[in-house]
Amino acid sequence: MLKNVIQWSTARLLLNGATRSEVRRCLCASLTIKAKENAALGESELEPANRRYGNPFAQTTPTTLTDNTTTESEEQRDKRLKVLQLEADIAHQEGRRVPALEFFKDHHWAHVLSLPTKSARIKYYGFLWQIEMKKESEKRKKEQRAEDTERRLADLRKEREENTHIIYGLGHTSMFLRIYDTTINHWQNNRLTRAMQFAPKMVFDCSYDTYMNNRESSNAAKQLMLSFAENRANDEPFDLHYCNANLAGRCMQGLQRFIPTMHNPEFPMNVHTQCFTELFPKSQLVYLTPHCREDLVTYNPDDVYIIGAMVDTVNNEPLSLAKAKRLGLRMARLPLDRYLQWGSGSGKSLTLNQMINIMLDIKKTGDWDTALRHVPRRKVVDLGTEQYERRQAFNRRANQLNVRIDHLIKLGNDQNESTAIERPRKVRQHKEGLEFDLQSWATGKRKTTKRNKFDDGA
Repeated sequence: MLKNVIQWSTARLLLNGATRSEVRRCLCASLTIKAKENAALGESELEPANRRYGNPFAQTTPTTLTDNTTTESEEQRDKRLKVLQLEADIAHQEGRRVPALEFFKDHHWAHVLSLPTKSARIKYYGFLWQIEMKKESEKRKKEQRAEDTERRLADLRKEREENTHIIYGLGHTSMFLRIYDTTINHWQNNRLTRAMQFAPKMVFDCSYDTYMNNRESSNAAKQLMLSFAENRANDEPFDLHYCNANLAGRCMQGLQRFIPTMHNPEFPMNVHTQCFTELFPKSQLVYLTPHCREDLVTYNPDDVYIIGAMVDTVNNEPLSLAKAKRLGLRMARLPLDRYLQWGSGSGKSLTLNQMINIMLDIKKTGDWDTALRHVPRRKVVDLGTEQYERRQAFNRRANQLNVRIDHLIKLGNDQNESTAIERPRKVRQHKEGLEFDLQSWATGKRKTTKRNKFDDGA
């Protein structure tokens, strides 16, 4: 910087008509004044080698992230909520893709309040409008089906009144009993109650709510619901425990929307706010994490396996590995690389309900080939299909080759050995007994005209 200033000052003085001696005297005076000013400020411009320039991006001490969101009072929040409700109502009345105010729930308005821009709110309104349209369509179809059923039953009653014979069928003279959905529901809940007493334990660690965004939390809640349903439908279910559950968090709130009776005392679902180390002995806990190096070779029914209830589409940090090390627990991972051939570009992440299905099958059969059939086929390469496709490609390539082999092997009369391979017939060959005449080689055949032919005929 100083060098550029000196060059600029020198050029300005020379353009003004000053001599070289005057330019040198002016520059020396300016440097002396600058040095005195730096000495007064405690800096030395004459010794730039002694100055140490630090990296402004290097941080010797970790800095904590500050929350830029200003805390608002309850009165300000209610005022802003009324403004947003008015905005949604006006947009709905104008015919835009915004649902009616009756469709919005408390969690919908909480999400709308967290959106920063108007475009984000419009996108979310459009998403809710699609859900409302689907529900209205299902409601209309249900009403239509009810009308058709009532019409069909009326015709059936009229037909049966005219018929005096015994009527066979469900609800009449029959050897079968009608089993209602509530009966199946009670039977499956009773099976879960029996699993609480005798079946092995399985734990979902629900402490990762702070590491997920809204979409990941809703996906995690849906996967937890599917895991509960898959486990309840199995013949030998696990005794599931949802530990470290934040009942006011987004994941548990989403799970409660899927299962409204999850907090009822008679419902067979174990939801704990305590850590799993407080509920089970530490020697029996095994944390299933894909980031460790030890494979789960055999299933041990005495161990309590822990699955991290997290959807990490954005955050791929080994959080479960760090937590298992911090708590001093044993770790294991599924032997996916040992039994599966992964396709190119496919991730090795599995959903929570797929993990439950794999653990249910390995508990029942003890065979990893059978248990890992729940891994989606789009993620792995089927070796049988791949070999068949390779054979088909090889056959297509072989059919494209234009190879003519007329006689490959000739057997002699007295000796059993192969002779030379003949060339294809299309290739020009030398004819034996044909003498070469240089005089007639370039003349070609004699052309005969029609007139000559006519003369010859005459």
